[in-house]
Amino acid sequence: MDLTPRQNQIIDVAMSLIAEKGIENLTIKNIAARTGISEAAVYRHFESKYQIVMTLLDRFEERGNKLLREMQQQEGGALKKIEYFIFDRYKLCAAEPNVAKVMFSEEHFQGDKRFSERMLAIMRTHSHEIHSFIRQGQSSGEIRSDISTMAIFRTVFGAVRLLVKQWCLSDYSFDLLGEGHALWEAQKLMLTANRNS
Repeated sequence: MDLTPRQNQIIDVAMSLIAEKGIENLTIKNIAARTGISEAAVYRHFESKYQIVMTLLDRFEERGNKLLREMQQQEGGALKKIEYFIFDRYKLCAAEPNVAKVMFSEEHFQGDKRFSERMLAIMRTHSHEIHSFIRQGQSSGEIRSDISTMAIFRTVFGAVRLLVKQWCLSDYSFDLLGEGHALWEAQKLMLTANRNS
């Protein structure tokens, strides 16, 4: 996705506005005030609020797709690749808390079917790819195969989402990466506990 510096600024501001007070806070007037440009100037870069939100979601998808490509290049088995994905998300959230507040809070997009469907499509694409890594791990005996791929996916990534949400709600009061590491070590024990049975 090729955006101009001003378009990237507008998208960053849009994400901040959504993170602060929800999507209702995202107006062209508020974007203009935050960026220090006129509303007309905002419209020169984006046709509408709808286009701004869809571009923001495109950015989420692009980051996720890039990460999935990197996962495929990682050395090691399925667990190592899944770990790479998870910790990239933790590092991204720690570096950009607004991303965490928006990317892990789909309720922001539920008021408009176009946004919620786009978010769901992104989630499905990414989950499909991660399912394939889980299946590879099950086939090789690295990940236990007595639990369905979907249950493993939901157990692992549901816990990741909960941890990030707790971190956001606590006003970032704990070490996300440290807690993420402890959670992942516990998850690995659960995923590999019966692999030789």
